[in-house]
Amino acid sequence: MVEKAMPSKEKVYSRHMQNKEAAKRISEWSSVLSEILTPEGKPEALADTVVLDLSYANFTGLIASSLFAEAGAEVIKIEPPEGDPARLMTPYGQTVKGTGIPYIMESRNKYNICLDIHDDEDKNRLHALVQKADVLIETFEPGLLDNLGIGYRQLKEINPSLVYVAITPYGQYTEHAKKLASIPWSDITSQAESGMAALVGALPDDPEPYNWPTRAGFHAAGYASAVSAVCSALMALFFKRRTGKGQMVDVATADSFSSCVGFPPTIGYVWEKPRPRYGTLDYGLCPYGFFKCKDGYAAIACFRDQDFRAALRILGLWKIEEEWKTLLDRITDDVEKAKILNREIERAIASMTFDEIFKKFQAFSIKAARSKWRGGGLPVTTKMLRPREVLEVDHWKARNTFFKVDDQYYGIFQVPITGKMSKTPLRIKRISARVGEDTDHVFKKYGIK
Repeated sequence: MVEKAMPSKEKVYSRHMQNKEAAKRISEWSSVLSEILTPEGKPEALADTVVLDLSYANFTGLIASSLFAEAGAEVIKIEPPEGDPARLMTPYGQTVKGTGIPYIMESRNKYNICLDIHDDEDKNRLHALVQKADVLIETFEPGLLDNLGIGYRQLKEINPSLVYVAITPYGQYTEHAKKLASIPWSDITSQAESGMAALVGALPDDPEPYNWPTRAGFHAAGYASAVSAVCSALMALFFKRRTGKGQMVDVATADSFSSCVGFPPTIGYVWEKPRPRYGTLDYGLCPYGFFKCKDGYAAIACFRDQDFRAALRILGLWKIEEEWKTLLDRITDDVEKAKILNREIERAIASMTFDEIFKKFQAFSIKAARSKWRGGGLPVTTKMLRPREVLEVDHWKARNTFFKVDDQYYGIFQVPITGKMSKTPLRIKRISARVGEDTDHVFKKYGIK
């Protein structure tokens, strides 16, 4: 059973509706909004797509197949009879009936079957499934499945239209990939070798260990690589539907995450020296970060010069405007100079609650938006929320961002789902994670003995 928070009335806000045709536009947008908020009975974008998930001890593969499953693909998770080791990869060893919570979360809308890829009979069963499949995702060491006779070379002979997605830390070629082929996947190695970790953390002159490089506090590289894998596979599916030809997709997780590090090298080029770790400062905009206020932290961002000047007026800091007037005055490779401006912002908001800060920013922004002269500036602020607080925000409830899924075996889980679509909405129909629980169903459906 799936519960969702459906608002009785929701509004679409836009300054473009403040004219004589506003009623018509509101009616049209209300119709679109109603479609977005009502997934029942609507088709699914990938309802005719079959995905085989052979990922093993690898959350990138699990996340990738989950994204397919949300869009309606029939995802068949294949694991050995003893289960995928990813089942035990869970914070502090916390499990529900022996299965880790992250694994259960990534089991939405999937069918679970068991095959032993070293067994000849099970290889034949895999061949039968491949004949029906559109996409296959695997995360084994490069060459392992090929040596077993079930790699891309062999499977494309069985199904020439198969989109074969191989996800590994270093990819399928280069001497470096060959040398480190047996290194198992881990999110931290991808973060380390992408260049990202070197850029995240406190300022270099902070005391140890605070000045050490810092990894993102979740599977950031895993998610980035999963999105890369799914985007590549979808493009390959478009090509397949146009030509009937499948192909291999080679995803190296460090490659995927390094694509997120494009801006810092640009700054380094401009400064003619490597960009250091900047802590809570920003090297492109200032102020642009988290600032401690009376009851937590406020995020403040000033993208344009007029936004910055507006923030100074709001916070009573106009006296420093001359020194920091333009963006080029505020973009600096002098960390000490950047600290000065950030300390001014921190002192200005330290005695205010976030609600007080927000009301000041909101009042100024409304005044600026109503003005015919658009140079008034619109600085941005929002409150930094903890994960538990996020779940209580009415905005996310109205968007149905978090679904409660009640499974008879595992209990109630709250699962995030993003991407609102009016005609083919993403949805979560069930959580299914018991080892091999759907083997008989899948074998019967596809006539496998």
